[in-house]
Amino acid sequence: MKKIKTSFSGHDKFDCKIDWIVKGLEAFNNDKKILLLSNIEKGIETLGLGINMIKSLNHWLKVFGLINDNGLTELGQMILEKDPYLENTDILWILHWNLVKNKENTTLYYMFFNQIYLYRFTKEDIFNNVSLWLEQNEIKLSPSTLKADIDVFLRMYNNTSNKDISMNLLSDLNILTQFNDKYILNINSTVKISNDVFIYILNDYIHTFKKANIESISIDDIQRGEVSIQKSLCMSENTLFSKINNISNITNGSMSYSEASGIRQIYINNTLNNHELLSNILNKEVDNVLL
Repeated sequence: MKKIKTSFSGHDKFDCKIDWIVKGLEAFNNDKKILLLSNIEKGIETLGLGINMIKSLNHWLKVFGLINDNGLTELGQMILEKDPYLENTDILWILHWNLVKNKENTTLYYMFFNQIYLYRFTKEDIFNNVSLWLEQNEIKLSPSTLKADIDVFLRMYNNTSNKDISMNLLSDLNILTQFNDKYILNINSTVKISNDVFIYILNDYIHTFKKANIESISIDDIQRGEVSIQKSLCMSENTLFSKINNISNITNGSMSYSEASGIRQIYINNTLNNHELLSNILNKEVDNVLL
């Protein structure tokens, strides 16, 4: 059996807070060594965080696609310049997407949204589903590590009114709601997914998971593929097709939708540039800003 690379740790049991992003991007932009343990005293002084929180921040900035070994990524640089306090919910959707598409480095997020995808569930339901998958794939992981990752995952998204979770990074997307010991996945009741961010994510999906110069992608892949855009964005089929049916207008003809003989495809007529798509998101009038 081919070994599967996974990761259920790195965050030191801390979920990412909203104010960590701007702190981390500003500090890292000024000093690329600020998050290193060898520079920890300066990191504590600059960031106002403890050692474990700084290690966690380093993890989150990397898996969100905001930094790499060379410095800020294009996404990180543009967020720092245009929306450092993450007021635009389109940017939160992009950060969410960067977690759920990443099977190797944020395995739980990938698994929950693309495989488990329970509408109503408990912590134990997630634990049991992941444990079974780990056993089937002969992957060893301590129960305590998995439980800690599940706790962080739930805190990251939980939108329940509570002062202790009000700064959780992705709670404003309204993806999960807690009722006592149970959680609900808010299918089709999340914060609005704009046309701009849908096209950005679709284009990123094409460039990440499909061959270069591909001419079309099947709707079945988008709905039920190993990485499912519909599931990743918690969309109903009706909401998904409201985007797809209008895709030619949304992209000015760069993409088009066709259904023939039961085969449903999105055709790629012109290559879209994610830098330009991201610029459109960050430069537009802020109708997707949290109020």
